Amino acid sequence: MKKTGLIPFIAVTLCLAACGADKNNEELKGSTTAFEIAVDAKENGEGPIKENDNLLDDIIYIGEYLDSDVENPNLEIAKGSDGKYIVQIGIYRLTSLEDGVGELTADGLLFTATDAAGNPISGIITGDGQTATVTFTDSTWEYLPNDSSFRYTKASDTPDLWND
Repeated sequence: MKKTGLIPFIAVTLCLAACGADKNNEELKGSTTAFEIAVDAKENGEGPIKENDNLLDDIIYIGEYLDSDVENPNLEIAKGSDGKYIVQIGIYRLTSLEDGVGELTADGLLFTATDAAGNPISGIITGDGQTATVTFTDSTWEYLPNDSSFRYTKASDTPDLWND
């Protein structure tokens, strides 16, 4: 007798738990971005992000960004097969840096490239999931002095690299 009463109790409990989870999932749809879900999962030690923190980094950095001055894609970040980031930066009416290579650090995505004069140039990209700020930290080019910063707004999580 006791076994028979226990089975319906377990079935009802599982049903209520599943219904509550569906309701919670519905509430999240449309109100929470993939970035927010990833950050929450990382902070709570849940999901694949606990096993692979690079997934969160990819959500933050990888994508196509629009230049706020022209609303055109002028920042592309992808991940190469070697695990390094491919960085292409366009600065409206000034230059394009198409050979950038980036490496993730605790401070952001450090990158190096070649400027329009053929010299090495480097900087850091910081992001919050929707905006990326590119700051040049080591430049000898007169048109792009150190500490020059440019903001870009994420348009897509899928980069469309200029050098396909």
